[in-house]
Amino acid sequence: MRIQASVFAAALMVVAGAHAQSATDVDATVQAVKAANPDMRSLCQKGPDGMRAAVGQAIASLASQGKVQGNPQEVGNAAGQRLGRECRGG
Repeated sequence: MRIQASVFAAALMVVAGAHAQSATDVDATVQAVKAANPDMRSLCQKGPDGMRAAVGQAIASLASQGKVQGNPQEVGNAAGQRLGRECRGG
C-alpha cells in the first residue's frame, strides 16, 4: 500500500506540474494577444473568428521562439476561452 501511495503522489505532482506549465503558457499567450491588440474592444468585436486568428498568431509566434512548452492547441483553446470571458466582462 505504501508504494501505491508514493506512486499516486508522484503522479499528482506530474499532473500539477503540467498544469502549472500550461497555465504559464496560457498567461504568455494572453499577454501576447493583448500586446498585439492594444484595443481589446475592437478585437472582441471581431467575434470568435477574430479571436481565433489573434490567438493563433500569438501561439505561432511564441512557439517559433520556443516559449510554448505545452500542447499549442490546448494552450490556444485555454487562452481563447480566457480572452472570451474578458470580452464578455467576466
